[in-house]
Amino acid sequence: MARSPLAEWPLPAFQLNNSFEVIDYSFEAEQLFGKSVEFLELLDEGSREKAQRMLNTQATRKPVELNFITAAGFFLADVYHRWNSDFSLNLVLVPKDGQMAAITAQLVRLRSRLKETDYELLKEKERSDALLGKVRELSAPCIAIGNGYVLIPLFGNLNSQKVEAIRPHIVNRIYEFDAEIVIVDLTAMGTVTQEGASYLESLVKTLRVMGIDAVITGVKPDHAQKLHVLKSELNLRFAASLEAVLSEASSNQS
Repeated sequence: MARSPLAEWPLPAFQLNNSFEVIDYSFEAEQLFGKSVEFLELLDEGSREKAQRMLNTQATRKPVELNFITAAGFFLADVYHRWNSDFSLNLVLVPKDGQMAAITAQLVRLRSRLKETDYELLKEKERSDALLGKVRELSAPCIAIGNGYVLIPLFGNLNSQKVEAIRPHIVNRIYEFDAEIVIVDLTAMGTVTQEGASYLESLVKTLRVMGIDAVITGVKPDHAQKLHVLKSELNLRFAASLEAVLSEASSNQS
């Protein structure tokens, strides 16, 4: 099989033909499922009918949660899909809070706790979940600013801990907005660690799988030291400021 740039994408991803046969896949997908031929064979029985409905839909704004079967066990993911003009289909799998093994263990622990605890513990968990969701939104809010543009202003320091917290939120919100161009603004960002730079690389690759362009703005001198490599490797687009991007967009529309 001739491999395409899809192989380098940082998430499990597939390209299917209109018969839902696998044309290409990322290395992440190969590590999870091996060299696959039929996409539907990767799913457990309960998810196959749901997947067929999704794959037969030309336009959708929401991901579909599917349960996959791997050699290591089950793997739960939000699946995003987009049809290409050449009747091929791109799929991206966004893990639900990590690998399914970790999720399964977490669910088992949670069920055990809920059996042993009382109503107050359940209410405390709901409050904690709501607080965590608010923290994620405030750390990396997604703001629709019109004409297919979505702004993501990042705050604080971009490190591996923040990456793990905000990544699923960002991808889901961008998809819901049906964005065409995402502006990642670093004006309020403190330090960018190597993990943070790798996150930006991974995010941009994921957006390209979804057919979305990205622009990085507000880069400080110390940010540039970490990000200049990504500019050449990914052909990333940088702009001096958010105002410059919006001015250019306004000029292109007039």
